[in-house]
Amino acid sequence: MTVQELLNAAQKLRLSDQIRLASQLMQLVVQKLQSPTESSPPEPSEDPLIGLFSGSSDLATQSEEILSKEISFTSGFTWKKS
Repeated sequence: MTVQELLNAAQKLRLSDQIRLASQLMQLVVQKLQSPTESSPPEPSEDPLIGLFSGSSDLATQSEEILSKEISFTSGFTWKKS
C-alpha cells in the first residue's frame, strides 16, 4: 500500500479515529527516533582513522630512525636555479 492510499483511507475514517491514528503514528516515530540506531562499521576506504593505524607500529619508539631512512638527496627544500 502506498502512502497516498493510506492517506485516502485515513480520510474516510471518523475524526476521532483519525486523531487516534495520528497519535499512534507519532508514538511510533518517537520510538524509532529514541531507539539506538544500528549502524554498520564504515568501509576501510571511507574511515578517516584507518590512516592512523596503517603506518609503522614502531613510529612511537623509533621515529627518528624511521624518518632518517626515508630521507633522500631530494628531500626537503631546494633552491631554484636562476
